[in-house]
Amino acid sequence: MRTFLGWVLAAALIGGLYSVIMFAPLYVDHWDVEDMGNKTFNQFRDLGVEGVRTYVRDQLNRVTFMTHEEDDGFGGTKVVDGMGMTDDDILVEFDETTKVLHLHFEYKRVVVLKPTQKQRVFKFVYDKKEKPPNVF
Repeated sequence: MRTFLGWVLAAALIGGLYSVIMFAPLYVDHWDVEDMGNKTFNQFRDLGVEGVRTYVRDQLNRVTFMTHEEDDGFGGTKVVDGMGMTDDDILVEFDETTKVLHLHFEYKRVVVLKPTQKQRVFKFVYDKKEKPPNVF
């Protein structure tokens, strides 16, 4: 009985370690994206609605920890850095009466599970709706 319990604990430990190695980077990267979104909130007074949308799009397309596929111009695709976000993917609304800014965007991450090569898609959402600082 003790040997069986030892094997079960060892398998659980290995499974947990595998999960941390494969999935923890996704959530660490999402924290970086959230931090970028919060910094953008703090710059709203200087940037305005369109400036926030442009800044967020540029920052998300510049990140090096994410990749996406784009058309290579020859009928195929190539993998490039960034998220490939467009202005339509980023919702920025500012209510003049309540002075509330709403910033919302979604993105997906694909993880290839080793050794089976199966792909798992994770969806992340950044959604913040509150008054930005220094807006009167």
